[in-house]
Amino acid sequence: MFLPGQLFVPTGRGGYKLMVILNEWHLVETLVDGEMSVVSCGGAVKDWASVTRHVQPAPDLPVTPIIDEVVRTRRPVTLDLRSRKGAQKAFHIEALPVLGPSGEVHGVQVWVGEPGRVPSPPRIAAGIAWDLERMVIGQTVEASMMSGVLPADHVPERTPAEYIAKAVKFDDSASLFELGIDPVHGRRWEAPMSVLHADGRVMRWYCWGKGRTDPGNVGLRLLWHDVSDTTSPELPTLSELGMQEMLRSAGVYTGVFVADLAVLTMWLPDAPPWVSWRNVKGGNEIVHPDDRYVLADALATFRSGDTAPRCVDARLRSESGWRAAKLSISPYPGPLSDRLVLVQISTIPDESDAATEDLQGSDRGVRGG
Repeated sequence: MFLPGQLFVPTGRGGYKLMVILNEWHLVETLVDGEMSVVSCGGAVKDWASVTRHVQPAPDLPVTPIIDEVVRTRRPVTLDLRSRKGAQKAFHIEALPVLGPSGEVHGVQVWVGEPGRVPSPPRIAAGIAWDLERMVIGQTVEASMMSGVLPADHVPERTPAEYIAKAVKFDDSASLFELGIDPVHGRRWEAPMSVLHADGRVMRWYCWGKGRTDPGNVGLRLLWHDVSDTTSPELPTLSELGMQEMLRSAGVYTGVFVADLAVLTMWLPDAPPWVSWRNVKGGNEIVHPDDRYVLADALATFRSGDTAPRCVDARLRSESGWRAAKLSISPYPGPLSDRLVLVQISTIPDESDAATEDLQGSDRGVRGG
């Protein structure tokens, strides 16, 4: 059965081969120079598919030069083309760049349809970049606006922990960290993410990334796409919600850190309420500079084969300045155990708190006598 808007050509064997869905937006990733693939057609996720097969409307109308032109100029392209082959002769094409924070084109949204047909608005897409050297995520205004942030409140850089905190469900953080911390040029990454919008609704994003190791771009280039209108967002299970609430009630706060760099990557599930970790210059601004070594020392011990948790004191950033905390550092369970550590955080009462506690204890003793 042929669906409206689908373009087929005879195969020569009595059948038909699907060429392209007309009158729809196609998202083409261009995350690495010289490469491109289709990752979404009409809001349906594709498996890094061929541009020629899924976007090119006719054999004699190559679409890759159009996409290359958008990548080169960073500007939209609109044109009408005529084919000398196939039943459908005329096509209207529009191509829009999806820019990343450095101005690179992370993707191109391409609409192929009938002449005179007005394209529907494209689904929201945005480019972000993971800078390995500084361990920050750069984002465009469009990326901020995807979750309802007003342009006036846009922050061009966030730490990995801040960015992941947007998600209400994201099960692929380990694979993201693996490629972000040890990038391989051109290596692919993809995952869904459920994100809370400022208006209270939960959105379904799909995310694609590729490793970059070329000078000035070491880290990850990523493409975010809102497909909420075609795919319902996943929500945390009751078990996951129960575990989160139990940890909150118990006052258990655990962070995942890149040990050698003392960089915070995410909280499990929440941050200690007194730690200032948002709107900082980089992910390594959470631990006092003179105390960052404790994480690297713990990792070195784990690498030697001693995996017992390490209990140390360190100062963490708070609104009132650096505040002493007790850290229980454990190995990270997974393929990044040679880079990451789990850090359970609890407060250390200051001297005034201790004096108050001693006084209250003394009073209790007198009253009890």
